[in-house]
Amino acid sequence: MIKIFINEHPLVISDDSEDLFRLKNLRLMDDDDKSLMRAVEMLENSDRQLANFGIFVPTVDEKDTFKRFKKYYKEIQAAGGVVLNDKGDVLLIMRQGKWDLPKGKKDDEEKLESAAVREVKEECGVKSIKLGDFITKSYHTYQLDGGRVLKTTHWFFMHIDHPEEFTPQQEENITQVQWFSISDLDLDQLDTYNSIRDVMHVALQK
Repeated sequence: MIKIFINEHPLVISDDSEDLFRLKNLRLMDDDDKSLMRAVEMLENSDRQLANFGIFVPTVDEKDTFKRFKKYYKEIQAAGGVVLNDKGDVLLIMRQGKWDLPKGKKDDEEKLESAAVREVKEECGVKSIKLGDFITKSYHTYQLDGGRVLKTTHWFFMHIDHPEEFTPQQEENITQVQWFSISDLDLDQLDTYNSIRDVMHVALQK
């Protein structure tokens, strides 16, 4: 299953029909180029606040369908971290009025792991951090200069095992860096993006 967030709503490409029943409330769309573009436009023009809305594209070949989907987009690779500590907390940043995970664009020759560590250090203002295992990839789209962009973000566990003073990267519109207790965190109520909510669900269940 490949899930792409468009205007906060999921476009799901899957070769497993059971995914449709697990995810629920998704509208079916055919697996052809015209239908894919119709799905994109429908999600782009939808109300961001609309709950339980998305599109499901059943396919016999997820990679082929995703490849055809991507031809409408400029692709950007990014990396970020789900940062934990010994107290059972997860680190979140406040960016443009929403809680987010630290992440950013990968430089051309940079390895994904290096990009993830660099972005977390820059956005949170931390000096030392330990890189952990790969978690998952997330996909979301946006418009830039009249064109469509697909950002693929590669997520890694990270760990801080000592007290740190955080310095939010203000030039990236980050105003807070804060620990949240995982046991008390209600992801469904957290004011964040749906793609970030998905990543956190995956990470915190591992």
